[in-house]
Formats: sequence, C-alpha cells, structure tokens
Amino acid sequence: MSKRARTSRSQSQNASQLSQTRLVEHLTQSQFSIDDAVNNCVRYIVYNGGQNAYFRKADIQKHCAPRAGHFLQQVIEKTTRILEQVYGYKLLVCDQTATSGKGFIVTNALPYKNYNLDQEEPDIKDCQKILLLLILSHIFMSNVATPEASLHAFLEHFEIDVNVRHPIFGSVKDYISTLIKQKYLATETDPVTKKISYSWGIRSEAEISKHAILSFVCKVYKDRQPKSWTNQYKVANEQHLENDNAD
Repeated sequence: MSKRARTSRSQSQNASQLSQTRLVEHLTQSQFSIDDAVNNCVRYIVYNGGQNAYFRKADIQKHCAPRAGHFLQQVIEKTTRILEQVYGYKLLVCDQTATSGKGFIVTNALPYKNYNLDQEEPDIKDCQKILLLLILSHIFMSNVATPEASLHAFLEHFEIDVNVRHPIFGSVKDYISTLIKQKYLATETDPVTKKISYSWGIRSEAEISKHAILSFVCKVYKDRQPKSWTNQYKVANEQHLENDNAD
C-alpha cells in the first residue's frame, strides 16, 4: 500500500473516531439535559402539588424545561414515573379544550379516599371537605350534569346560601370556583341559555370513592341499600374497575 493511501486511510479512521466521539458527547449531553429537566419538573410539581394545582404543559416547559424542545414528552414521562414510584403521586392528563392547552393535575397514587361523611363533630379543617362531598353527592345522585340552580337549591336545604358568607364554610361561591380550578368540578355552559351545569371533575373521579358517597346517601335515607340505586351502584362499580385498571 502506498504512503498516500495509508495516510488517507488513517485520516478516514481518525475522522470516523472523531465523529463517534462527538456523537457520544452529544448523547451524554442530551441525557444530562433530560435528567436535569426531570429533576426540575419533579421539584416543581411536588412543591406545588399540595395546593391541588392545575399544571399547564406550557408552564411546565417554561419553568422546568425551557430548552427541552421535542424531548419534552420524554421529560414528562420520566417525571410521571418518578412521582408515582418515589412520592406516591399520579400525574393525570386533563383534556385539551378550545380555550386551553394540555394540562395536568396531581393526585394520590394510593386508592381513592373514603371520607367519613357522618362523623358527628368534624374538625374545622374538614368542613370544606364535607361541603365538597355534599356537592359531589348531589351531582352523583342526579345521574346527569347538575344545573347551577339545582345545586344551589340543594345546598339551601342545609341552610347554605351561596350568595351569603357561611359562618363555617366561608364564601361558598368562591369555594365552588376553587373546586373548578382544582378540577374537582367540571362545568358546561349551555350555548343558548348560557346556564352552567356541574359534573365530577377528573380529580374527584381519581380521589373520591363513589361507593362511599352512595353509602352516605343510603344512611341519610335509612331504609335504602346501595344496590337499590341501580344506576349509581353500577357507576360506582365501574369506578372501582377503572381505578384498578389504572394501577
């Protein structure tokens, strides 16, 4: 082999080795950037998750992974696994709408809660939880999305006027707005009448047991059994299956 050929071959091998080295460096740098972004996301969500916050995908990218680009989905998937395996949280996707982009909420990865709805003297800190569960009970037993007027009338049976500050619950109207923001309640607005209806939000579906709600309603009626509410009992069973399958 001529000297020129050997030189050319050597240069080609060096160029190939340099390309491989650069590729490894690029992959290592990308992996480090992804891991760094995942750590930022985990800290951001854990810190704010206790406030029952709603996380917009755009905000996650802005605060945690501004340079993620097409790696953002991989960052979110890794963040989701760490949140569940390490912290016991589930990161649930909220449906994108015409007015808002994709978003997420954080719920407990443990089985949904069976709140004690019939305790005689609840702690003050639990009062708003009781109000939430009263609202969810009415919606659940209605079988369909509940008109705002129907919900207000139901609460008035308990001497709760949404337009008057309650001595225990405070501003009920503001609390309902908070439940909507935290995805405990979902709303629909009639395009013609502009009237609002309420239904269970994605957070309620993940955290609140419909069997517990149904048991509470049966205790109120005293002589009713859960199975006597045919449709509600069926829906409660379906919730169990959905949560089991999600695990």
